[in-house]
Amino acid sequence: MSDASRQAAPARGGRWNLWLGIGLLGFCLLCVTLWFPRDIGSGFLEQNLTGRTVPGDAFFPVLLVGLIALLASLLILSELRHGARRSHPPSAGEAVGRISPDNLAFLLRAIIVTAVSLLAMNATGPLLVTLTNAVGLTDYSGYRAASGTFPFDISGFFVGATLLTCGYIHTTRHRLRGWDVLVALAAAGALVLLFDGLIDNVQLPPNADL
Repeated sequence: MSDASRQAAPARGGRWNLWLGIGLLGFCLLCVTLWFPRDIGSGFLEQNLTGRTVPGDAFFPVLLVGLIALLASLLILSELRHGARRSHPPSAGEAVGRISPDNLAFLLRAIIVTAVSLLAMNATGPLLVTLTNAVGLTDYSGYRAASGTFPFDISGFFVGATLLTCGYIHTTRHRLRGWDVLVALAAAGALVLLFDGLIDNVQLPPNADL
């Protein structure tokens, strides 16, 4: 195979991102038009017998499908945006479909970021209780006693989600700017507002495990 053929191979193989994205969007459309209406008994949100707004049976499946659709759209847009660049040998980059040490290193970094974020999510609440007890602001016997009180109830999730988002941004972009940290804080805050502020019977992790 000539040098020109080897350089052109990644450009032809890179279209799998486009087809994967289209396939995922088709799956999401199938879910919301055929699968969910037939198999899920209640809607997105509903009121229980006491008048509280609680998630319906469709709440978490719809959120999951929405996330899949968003990621699929990003795959398609990324492929359409960078497709022309792959046709030029200087920017062809790594051959698609070939697993390299860089791929394994990326996966290892993602695993480490996830593990550290989950550890921080579990440790932040107890550490905050210990700190406030030490300075005399509270006298809780432990985190379990404070897990239903603001800000202890959201502290672990907020810190863990922020670290996770920042870690993934750094893993994929190899840099972390101040704007990226603000985006991570805003995303974590929006999730806290959604699951802890607007929905009554959903406990943010790690509170549900207490």
